[in-house]
Parts: sequence; C-alpha cells; structure tokens
Amino acid sequence: MELENKYILAVDDEEDIREIIAETLETTGYRCQTAADGSEAIEIINRDAEQIAAVICDLKMPQVSGDQVVQFIASNHPIIPVIILTGFAQLDMALDHIRLGAFDYLTKPFKVKELLLTLRRALEYRQLKEEQAKYHEFLEAKIKEVTAELNNSVIQSVGALIMAIEEKDVYTRGHSHRVALYSSLLARTMNLTQDEKKDLEYAALLHDVGKIGISEYILNKPGKLDNVEYEIIKSHPSKGVKILEPMSFLQHLLPTIEAHHERFDGRGYPNGLAGEQIPPLARIIAVCDSYDAMTSERSYRQPLAREAALTEIKKCAGSQFDPEVVKAFVMTYDEILATIP
Repeated sequence: MELENKYILAVDDEEDIREIIAETLETTGYRCQTAADGSEAIEIINRDAEQIAAVICDLKMPQVSGDQVVQFIASNHPIIPVIILTGFAQLDMALDHIRLGAFDYLTKPFKVKELLLTLRRALEYRQLKEEQAKYHEFLEAKIKEVTAELNNSVIQSVGALIMAIEEKDVYTRGHSHRVALYSSLLARTMNLTQDEKKDLEYAALLHDVGKIGISEYILNKPGKLDNVEYEIIKSHPSKGVKILEPMSFLQHLLPTIEAHHERFDGRGYPNGLAGEQIPPLARIIAVCDSYDAMTSERSYRQPLAREAALTEIKKCAGSQFDPEVVKAFVMTYDEILATIP
C-alpha cells in the first residue's frame, strides 16, 4: 500500500502514550497525527479519511470513547483498519470490538516491536481489501461489457429470425414489430418490471418464428385453408420452440412463445392451456397479436376496421383473452392508435 500521502492517526487521552506512539512511528518511517479523544478523532477522520492509512485508538476515553470511534469507522470508512489499545481488564471488551469491526488489539503497556508488527499486518490487510475492491470493480465492468455484447448478439439474432419470417409470409411484414410495440405499451400500463418488459419484447418479436417451418404456399394461400392446412398452421408455436431451443439465452421465453395462441377458456392450441396455466406474457401477446392480425391485410381477407377490431377484443374478454389484459389494452388503446401510421 502506498503510504506517501497517508498517515497513521493515534488516539489516546494520555499525552505520554500519544507521544510514544507518534515518536515510534515517525522514527520508523511513518507519518503520524494524534487526537486527544474520540470526538477529535472523528472530526479528523471526517476531514482526512482519504489520507488516513490506519487508526490506533485507546478504548477507554472520557466522553466519546474508543468503541464509538470503532463503530463510526466501521459504518463510514470500513477500509480504514483500527487497532485498539486496552488494559488487561478490558480484554473481553476489546474482543467484542474486533467483532464490531476493529482489526486487532494491543494491551497496555505495549511493546514497540509488537506495535509495529500489528500495524504492518493492519496495513497489509487494508491493501488486500483495496485490491479486492479494485478486482470487484474490474469484474463489474467486465460483466457490463459482456452483457452489452450479449444483448447485441440477442438483438442481431432476433433481427435475423424476424427477417426470415417476413421473407416467407409477405402479408405479415411488420407484424412482429407491431405486436412487440403494442405489447411494450401494455407492459407499461400493467406495471411490469424491466426484466419482464425485455422478455415480453423479445417473445413478441419471436412469437411467429415457427412459421419459418411452414410452407410458403400455406402461409400465402389466397383462399380458405382446408383442415389439414389449418392443422399445419397450428403447429407453428411448437415449431418456434424447436427452432429456438438451441439458443440458450432464449430458453426462458419458450413457454411464452409456444402459448401465444392458447385461449383463456382452454380452447386454444397447441396444448389447450386455460386461465392461469397460460404464461402471463403470452396472454399479453395473444391480445396484441389478434388485434394486429384483424387490422392487417391477409391473403384471404381485407383488414377489419380498427374500432371493429377493438370491439371484437372486448367481446372475447374471458373467453379467448385474459380479462385483465383486455382491460389494460382498452386503457392503452389511444397510445396504440398513435403508433399506427
């Protein structure tokens, strides 16, 4: 530890002891400052904490005692090690103060060699704590850097998958982004956490990724689908899970993506989940997905008027949709309209 700009603070109400400590430290290369009581010591620490390398403090002092100094340093400047000076009768009390944060203790009268050895150990301990703090700062910075890189990787991966979906289904270009946008607005209305908002955005963007595994003929068929074709379309949530399974960073989103076509009354697909069995984020995506599907042009029909689509959403509260999500959608509807060109 660099001591060039730091000093040792010696605190004792006996002037002779303060002088002995100061002389001992200065003759061995340390800088030293003294305080006659705990009150003066705390005042000096408040002013010079950055310059104080360690504190040597008497335990028994009038007014502000050594235990108060120990507690003050432990609470406000824990990097500063404190060595307690105590009489033999106060040994148990000294040990109690070590538990409160003091580094070590010396009994009076102390030996110079013992004082210097204890002080050296205290300074080595402080250096170790400083190195640990720097290492933790380094780790935190590294975690932020890796997290940023991972987020960029996630965004790029999601973007590539969305492009792949939209290349196959020309009638749903922009659909995933709109569903994600509407979902994000609902997330704010429903007071979701930041983590939930991020998960919802990614799940909404990727909810139709399974359509990559569906024939373009079926996706873009101009007429009504037959029963076989409809069953194939209904497989896209499960196909999406299969596509995304190798991406470990998306594992926690798979139940939401698979459940975005489940119905609140249990008549949806692919697993017939009902009510609270359906992941909460999937219930949000279901409403936003249906609204955008109804108000967008499809190969088999023209778009529904926006107010008519809103009426349909309200009508299906409790059957197709979670009533609480529908309520939030209605509350957010003006904001949603403002985002539509």
